[in-house]
Amino acid sequence: MKEKVSRSLILAFPILFLVFFFLIPLLFISLLALGLSPEDLLGILTHDLNLYFMYWDLQQALLTTILCLILGLPGSYFLTHTKLKGKRVIRNLLTIPFILPPIVVLMGFIEVFGQGGLVNQLWYSLTGYQLIKIYNSYEGIILAHVFYNLPVIIRLAEIGWRTINPEMVGVAKSLGVSRFKIFLKIQLPHLFPILAAASLLVFIYAFNSFAIVLVLGGVQYQTLEVRIYSLAKMRFDFNAAAALTLIQILINIIVILSYLYFSSKYEIPSDEIQEFQEKSIKIKPINFRNLTKLLIIGIYFGIITILSLLPIMGVFWSALSSSLNLISLDNFFSLFDRSLVSFIGVTPLEMISNSLFFGIWVLVLSTLLAIMLSFGLNFDNNTNKQAKFTLLGSVSGIIIILPLGISSITLAFSLFSLYRLTPLYENVWVAIIIAQTLVAFPFANRIIAARRASIDPSLIHVARSLGASRFRTFLRIELPLLLPGIIVAGLFSFAISLGEFGATNFLARANFATIPIGIYKLINTRNLGEAAALASILILITVISFIVLERFGKIEFKL
Repeated sequence: MKEKVSRSLILAFPILFLVFFFLIPLLFISLLALGLSPEDLLGILTHDLNLYFMYWDLQQALLTTILCLILGLPGSYFLTHTKLKGKRVIRNLLTIPFILPPIVVLMGFIEVFGQGGLVNQLWYSLTGYQLIKIYNSYEGIILAHVFYNLPVIIRLAEIGWRTINPEMVGVAKSLGVSRFKIFLKIQLPHLFPILAAASLLVFIYAFNSFAIVLVLGGVQYQTLEVRIYSLAKMRFDFNAAAALTLIQILINIIVILSYLYFSSKYEIPSDEIQEFQEKSIKIKPINFRNLTKLLIIGIYFGIITILSLLPIMGVFWSALSSSLNLISLDNFFSLFDRSLVSFIGVTPLEMISNSLFFGIWVLVLSTLLAIMLSFGLNFDNNTNKQAKFTLLGSVSGIIIILPLGISSITLAFSLFSLYRLTPLYENVWVAIIIAQTLVAFPFANRIIAARRASIDPSLIHVARSLGASRFRTFLRIELPLLLPGIIVAGLFSFAISLGEFGATNFLARANFATIPIGIYKLINTRNLGEAAALASILILITVISFIVLERFGKIEFKL
């Protein structure tokens, strides 16, 4: 009885955290929108500008998804079906753009594709014309979104190709079936669930884009995320912001539920299937046809890799360049200059310390909540699968899934609307930590839950049968086995916190500016050298975190 009470108390912390800081604020926003008269609500939703931005947001998200599919599917096929040296390196290089914070991607695009960027300068010197315009440009936003989301399609579709048994394809070829028919009848049915899930993931990332569209879109192009931010933060029109938030939540939940449906239809292929597939790929004699294939593959990955690395290289080039186009550390030394306070609100060192402060808190909170939730839901450790489908497990599962369908601006807006007149918002640093934890916690929970599922239940049953208490069993057996997952979850949460921009920018006052906010303000004031120096620091921290994550676990693109 005492253990069951303790279990309830442990499980209460993560559940109450989500209820008070996620569900209730979200319900408050929904009631604020639904509390409007039908005429007012309809007037907001049918306002010309709101309709235009809703339509544009859906259109750009759909176009981004289609382009990512067209560009990413060949890459996933090549990575699966060819023996390339350094395939792991290529795969990791293609992943880097996705793990970078959007504000860093934005900085890279400005340095490479901006009016004075590397690509435009080179093209102008050759033709006398500017190649691409990224500010107030539909093309610039789409290009940035494709760059950012292309790794999702490549990595997930690669998993899809690996689920296809090559023996089936071999039999079809021996019967004279054409490659197109093989793809249509055998490969596509296997690929469809994972391609649908990957496409929905790209769609929701593009649909909820904030930092990229906030800077590049201007007043002409705005996602619902940017429109809500503008209405609530700039115009203080909370009713209109709440109404649009309600529409955004409905769209996001539909997409997330569809994603969860399709993602449940595929499994990660076993090592045996992957090993069999590798053995089935024979090295063919070199001839003109094979050389042509290798050339096409080389050109494809060369272009994709260069495009993936150019914005990152552009950030470092700008950070290390001086006004005389010489390699210099002046931009980094400028970060110690108090003159930047007028642009950011705090000194750059205070801004970096703010980011580390929030990151450490989010690391501790998100992993602790995930550990408590995992322990509470698996307290009995019953091997009977039916035991998992309790009311408590179902309710908590739904509560955990819901934040995945809510954007960072919506989280911040709901917290601000409900708690802005309370001590919580007076201590705004607490509100920022809560918002960032809400963003990071679902991912930390999924990582730890996946690690928890790999533990052999018999180990716990043996310990319990020998008289060990449930808590002693957890500390001595489960916790050491969970440690790699806890490290990955913590580092991932820390990286998410460092790069989080939307919710933090909505809530933060000047004295709590973080690195992404500093980059954004320096971009707006055209202090691009200092912005690049900050962005390069963020890139280094993110890449180091990624390397450690790859060491202890693996990056998964599934929610």
